[in-house]
Parts: sequence; structure tokens; C-alpha cells
Amino acid sequence: MSWLRSHLFWKIVGLYALLSILSLAGLLATLTSQLQEQSENLHRDHAAGLAERFVKELEANSTSEVETATVRRWQDSLSTIDYRLWLVDESGKSVSVERQPVPDRAVIQSAARTAARLGTSVRWMRDSSDGQKILIVARVCRSTSGSPRVAMLLSDMANLADDHQLIAAAASRGAVFTWLIGVLCVVFIAIGLVGPLQVMTENLGTAVARNQRQDMLMRISDRHDELGDVAQSLTELEVDREDRIEALEEAERQSRSAVELLSAVLDSMIEGVIAVDNLERILFLNAAARRLLTIGDVIGVGNRLYEAVRLPAVLETINESLKTNRMQSLEFRTTREGLFLAMVVNPIRKGPQAGAVVVIRDVSELRRLEAMRRDFVSGVSHELKTPLTVIQACTDTLLEGALDDREVAHRFLKQIEEQSERLLQLILGMLQLARVESGTEVFRFEPVSLQSVVAEVLRSLGPVAESRNVRLHQEGLPELVVVADEQALRTIVSNLLDNAIKHTPSEGHVTLLLSYESGCPVLAVRDTGTGIAKEHLPRIFERFYRVDRDRSRERGGTGLGLAIVKHLCHTMKASVSVRSEPGRGTEFRVVFRRESQPAGSSSSIAHAVP
Repeated sequence: MSWLRSHLFWKIVGLYALLSILSLAGLLATLTSQLQEQSENLHRDHAAGLAERFVKELEANSTSEVETATVRRWQDSLSTIDYRLWLVDESGKSVSVERQPVPDRAVIQSAARTAARLGTSVRWMRDSSDGQKILIVARVCRSTSGSPRVAMLLSDMANLADDHQLIAAAASRGAVFTWLIGVLCVVFIAIGLVGPLQVMTENLGTAVARNQRQDMLMRISDRHDELGDVAQSLTELEVDREDRIEALEEAERQSRSAVELLSAVLDSMIEGVIAVDNLERILFLNAAARRLLTIGDVIGVGNRLYEAVRLPAVLETINESLKTNRMQSLEFRTTREGLFLAMVVNPIRKGPQAGAVVVIRDVSELRRLEAMRRDFVSGVSHELKTPLTVIQACTDTLLEGALDDREVAHRFLKQIEEQSERLLQLILGMLQLARVESGTEVFRFEPVSLQSVVAEVLRSLGPVAESRNVRLHQEGLPELVVVADEQALRTIVSNLLDNAIKHTPSEGHVTLLLSYESGCPVLAVRDTGTGIAKEHLPRIFERFYRVDRDRSRERGGTGLGLAIVKHLCHTMKASVSVRSEPGRGTEFRVVFRRESQPAGSSSSIAHAVP
């Protein structure tokens, strides 16, 4: 019964019902009018024929007695069929004995005069009592003796009206029955149309499964009518729509995959990337840009660039690129982190996303390397200049005559030997550092007794410490085995002890500690020297970097010892760190790999090196 809720059903049935009612009403009115007119004509013709027969029979009788009998006989016979008959003169007055008087009506008198003059007259009039129509037929009756007389025949239409009503009622009942039959037929037709349409409407929604929708369309397409053709067309459209949807979904997946890949690539870049439009609204912002420019998560796509970046030089450069439509570049330093950043702004000249792409790169390490290069060149120059200057001065003095004085010549030659040795050590240190950095140095990693290496270095540096009046101490484990290259390990211990001795004043102490902490062997070198200021600690492992350059040169250092220690530790997967406090001394700690294990007794030792 869902078709009762269909607007189309009620439109079809209602429109048919209304139009059919109007058509049947018009048809009944026309039919009734035609029947009434036809019955009146037949009744008139019948009355005229009766009047003509009466006149002929009356004209054939010559005596008054026969005439009177004829009139009465006709009146009696006509009364049975609701006719009234009179014989009147030209004025409408009766000329024979009548059972009832002639109605005193002007219409009757007019009909009598017209019939006397023309021979016949037919008139219609309304009864004053009930309003029924009355037929008046007047026909002249001529005789040889006397003036013409008129036979006046009146017929009451009451019976005829009753017949008309019966016919009209029968026609109305037939029309109503026909109308109901037509409405029922239209209802069935409308149900046949609305039902499939409702089924299609319910099953063509997006919530319905594709198989169910196709089965419905296939069932309706079997009707072999216009609805079947529509269902067939919808089936073809459904197939085409599904193909298009699949194509669009595949294109969307590919586009989304491409966008995700591009976003992932851009987010994984170490360079910051920002895309803006012509109004400097942010279109894209990767993670590196947020990190380099310290942009918070609140700022994103759609925000203005000045909301994310507060550096006037950056904003002016981007604005200039958008205005001139040319590539612009800028190198600046951030105020908070102190990073050196290089920015390139490349305008996007065409397309709906016209604007600019900003690429930001961190060049802090490059600038640091450039500074190290400058310091290295400067350090090498100074380190080479000092001994070469001494050698040249001594050589010039000897050539100018000091060679004849053996004591003076010996002293100058001794200085030349010392400075040559210094140059040699400097060159050897640079070559060793270069080999370690380039990976060409060959290392042999094996278990090495750290105690034996330390004892050997202490013996070799004992005279140096004694000459500076510095006492050497060894503490901690009596034995410690590490996995390392023996020569590299000897270089590390030697450079750390030599550095500590050089920076410890007279009567000071240098302590070498062997320990085992958190599963890793540890070598620590402590001194009671002048210490290192906090601002110098990050750079003391750089080559040729000295806290006090003049005093360091006086102590004979090359400025490469700690740099070599750092690179050797890195090669052996060990870590080196420093802790210092000005005026209270410095401690260097080397932590070796966990594979190294302690050996011998775990009891501590503490003794002075002779």
C-alpha cells in the first residue's frame, strides 16, 4: 500500500477522476437535452397527426349530431392518453358541447386565430399551477355550411417529464458506474506505473548495495515497456557510473599517494620548505621549516607569513621576490638559537597557486667548518712561523760570524735542533691526524693491558714531569684490559698526560685513574692546573685551538694533541669528555667499549711514580 503515499499516484487518479466527472456531466447534460428535444418533437408530431385525423373525420360528417358524437368520442379516447380536445371558433370559444371549458388563455386564443388564418398552429405554454409545459396544436376545420372552426388539441407534458427523469436517472447511474469502472482501471494503471518507480527510487540510493540495485533494475527491465526501457537505460548508466567512480577513486588514491609521498619527502628534508601565495598566505610548511624558524604548531596552512616569521629581513626578501618575480637569496642568523641560515626564494609565476617557494638551509656547520679552516690555516701558519723564524735567526747569526765562537755556535745550533724537532713533531702530528680522519690509518684491535701501556707512558714522561716539578700518581684498578689498538691507546694516554703536565704549575699533581664503571673501562687523567673556562670547553678538541696561545707556545705544544685524542677515540668507538673548573684543575675521561673486561684483582692501588 505504499502507492497510497505517492504524489504521482494521486495526480494521475485525481486528474482522471476530475476530468472524467466533468466529461460525464457534460455528456449527461447534452444527452438529456437531446432526449428531451427529441421526445418533444415526437410528441408534437403525434399530436399534429391526431389533430389532422380528427379534422378529416370531422369534415367528412355533415350533420351536427354526427359532429357532436365524433367530438365526444375523440375526447373520450384522447383523455385516456392525457389529451384534451375542443372545437372552437376563431376567437377561441367553444362551438360544441364540451365536458370542460376551454382555458381562457391568450396563447390558446392566439393559436386559434393563427390556425384560422394559416390553417394550422403549434404552440407551447406553461401551466400556471405547476409550471409544466403544455403542447397546443390548432388545426382549421372547414365545412361547406358556416364559418371555419378550429380543432384545439392540448397535451399535458407531465408524463413526458416523468419519462425524461427516469431516463436521466438511468443515464446517471450508468455514468456513475462507468466512472467508477474507469477510476478503478486508472488506479490499477497508476499502481503499475508508481510501484516500479517507487522501487527504483528506494533502490537507487547510495546506501543500497550495488548488487541489489542491479538486480532490481534487471527485474524491471523485463517489463518490455517504457518503464523497462528506462530501467535498461538506468542499468547502463549505473554501470557507467560505477566505472567512473572506480576511475575517480583510483585517480584519487594515486593523487593522495602522490601528495603523501611528496609531503613525506618534503617533511624528511633537512632543508625547510615554505610555499606561499601572492598574498603571503602559507600553502605548505614542512617540519624542518618549523624547526629552523621556531614556528609553533598553532601556525599552519592559511595563516599569514608574518604570523609565523618575525624576522624583518626574511619578510622583506620574500616580499621583494613576489613583487619583482625574481629569485632572491638571503643569509641571516637567528636571534634565539644563533643558527646561520641561508634562504632562497624562488617565485611561482604560473598556475592557480602562483606565489613563491622558500627553501631554508642550516649552514651553521658550514660556517663552523669555514671558521675551523681559517683557524687551522692561521694555526699552521703560526706554528710554522715561530720555529722557522728561530731557525732563520740562528742561521743568519751563525753565517754572520757566530760560527767562529764554539760556545755561541753550539747554543744556536742547539736552538736550531730544538725548533727542527718541533717542526718535525708538528708535521708528524698533522700527518697522523690526517690519516686518522681520512681512514687510511691501519688499526689492529685486540685485547690490550691498559696498565702496561700506562706504565710505559709514565716512565717516558717521568723526567718531563720531574723537570717541571710535577708529581705523577696512578690510582684505581691494578689491571684493566680494553679492546683497542695498542699504538693508538699509547698515543691517547701520552697526549692526555703530556697536556696535563704542561698545564700544571710547579708543585702540582697529575693523577691517572683506571676504573670500571657501568660495565665499561674508564681512563681518567686529573690535574691541579689552572683549569679551563666554560666558554672554551666546546672547542678544546679542535686542532690548533689554545686557551692561552702565548703560554701554550712557550710550553712547546703543537695544538694537535687533543684533536688526535678525539679522533682516535672515535675510531675505537670510545668517548672522550672533559670537566674543568678554573683555578681547580681539569679532568679528561675516556670511556671504552663494553666488550672490554677487567682483569686481575679489583682492589684499588695508589702509588706515586718515581
